[in-house]
Amino acid sequence: MDIELIELFPNSIKFILSDVSLAFANAIRRTGLAEVSSLVIEDVYVLRNTSPLFDEFIAHRLGLIPLKYNINDLDLNFRDECDCGGIGCNMCTVTLTISKETDNQTTTVVYSSDIISSNEGVEPISPTIPIVKLGPNQSLELECMAQLGRGKEHAKWQPVSAMGYQIFPIPKINKDKCTNCSICIDACYRGVFQKVGDNIQVSNPLNCTVCKYCVDLCEPGAITINSDPSKVIFSFETNGGMTPTTVLTKAGELLLSNIDEFKKTLESTLIEKEKKS
Repeated sequence: MDIELIELFPNSIKFILSDVSLAFANAIRRTGLAEVSSLVIEDVYVLRNTSPLFDEFIAHRLGLIPLKYNINDLDLNFRDECDCGGIGCNMCTVTLTISKETDNQTTTVVYSSDIISSNEGVEPISPTIPIVKLGPNQSLELECMAQLGRGKEHAKWQPVSAMGYQIFPIPKINKDKCTNCSICIDACYRGVFQKVGDNIQVSNPLNCTVCKYCVDLCEPGAITINSDPSKVIFSFETNGGMTPTTVLTKAGELLLSNIDEFKKTLESTLIEKEKKS
């Protein structure tokens, strides 16, 4: 297996996986979506709310605000696996509070920056996410409990907002049959083709989605779109709570752990069957 990095940003990554199957790439994708844990607000205790929004509306908005944290520094248990029995303690829960009010002359907006965390390093990914607008003589005071969870339990725990892969495209132009009419350039919204001088060239082959729309429009045989079954273009974007490399590392660790668990279970089952026979 080989990995060729195409681009890496704080919240996104794109790379080429070589000598792998689509099934393997899909296993990474599903593990990243469903198994990698993240920290999200789960319980909201409303102490005072005289804002225009119902308690449930505000709680729903808070649950969808991604929290930024260092997964290696924050040593938290899953609540259902904690010694507290799921009640919630400092070993499985991070407490966050909001307290804001207005006088009879002012209005204000409660932003994510008004969320105060009990754990240093745990904070919303952006300070400018609006939660609710308070009019004159209105207030909002609440206490939130954030906990670890997995995407297979609820989508709000997914650490990524988009995660996918595609087969490796190989677009080619047959110079003998291409009339340089530029139809393929106008038809391809991904900018795969470009006109250099009087000739059409493949300028961005990795942008090709193998839709083959250009093949249908151009002269027969002028463009061919093939693929390499041993390569996969993998890309995803995180919600900002963790870096892309952290999500990939955790997905790989969980995938290996699940394989080891399957192997041990299979071996114990076969041994037990041999003893009975």
